Amino acid sequence: MAGDLREQLEGAYRRLLHPLVRILIRSGVTAPEAGELLRQVYVDAAGSDECQLPGRRLSDTRVAILTGLSRKEVHRLRNASDRGTFVSNFSRVMRVIAGWNQDPQFTGPYGLPVAIHFDDDPTSESPSFCELVRRYSGDMAPRAFLDELLRTGLAEIDVDGRIRNTGRTYIPNVLDPAAIEHLGKVLARLADTLDFNNSREPGRKKRFERHVQTDIGLTEEQYQHFSVYLQQKCQQLLETLDDWLAMQEGRIGPMKKPERLPKKKVITGVSIFHFLDRTLPFEKVESASPPQSVADEE
Repeated sequence: MAGDLREQLEGAYRRLLHPLVRILIRSGVTAPEAGELLRQVYVDAAGSDECQLPGRRLSDTRVAILTGLSRKEVHRLRNASDRGTFVSNFSRVMRVIAGWNQDPQFTGPYGLPVAIHFDDDPTSESPSFCELVRRYSGDMAPRAFLDELLRTGLAEIDVDGRIRNTGRTYIPNVLDPAAIEHLGKVLARLADTLDFNNSREPGRKKRFERHVQTDIGLTEEQYQHFSVYLQQKCQQLLETLDDWLAMQEGRIGPMKKPERLPKKKVITGVSIFHFLDRTLPFEKVESASPPQSVADEE
């Protein structure tokens, strides 16, 4: 790799790793522990299809050449039996919220999620929260699930004791398992898309990836207005895309005849994030009275 390109690559990765290492430090993960993790990721990445030789089994020697690690180290990492895994409730919460907003049994005449009682009622055809959780969450306890929705502001209990959905965006607490899972997925998918689009393979169609940013900058007041406007517009777009995907998958819309599922399913989606080159003082504490939106002012 040419010297200038290598320096640019190292600079880009340094910028990329800085916020990630900041999270590790905040979580008590030391540099030696992070180094062990990085070696493991190098070995895992060397096993990807891109690094394989056609018709050849991937050997420890080949991985050692690609990663710069010793064959002994590679063998240890490739055969490690204690790779940590965790399961969070992030995807389960998203499935339940999507079902509440898209399943005809849990939505009203205008497509809005209906208020539901917690327990099943054998004498009524009305759906229950327990049924919603069973259908879309699997084995998670309904009471614990309700506590999580109440904690994150996605549900409230009205004066009649019914549970109402109050949002579609799940934002877990900092450094809980769901937040960590979300962090890993978003950054990995963004990096994978950028890497895919940077491929020089001729004729390869690129994935959609665009961004807009200021040229000369906004005042802090303009920035606050932009933040409100951005949240409104992007939330509307994401909900529209979510409904379209739900219709393609048969989760909402006219009932389709059962079809044999393909052996390989395409997992796809869109992420939108708001970036800022530096943290502003007023971002550290939620403003008690956010500025009016552009639409409200017009």
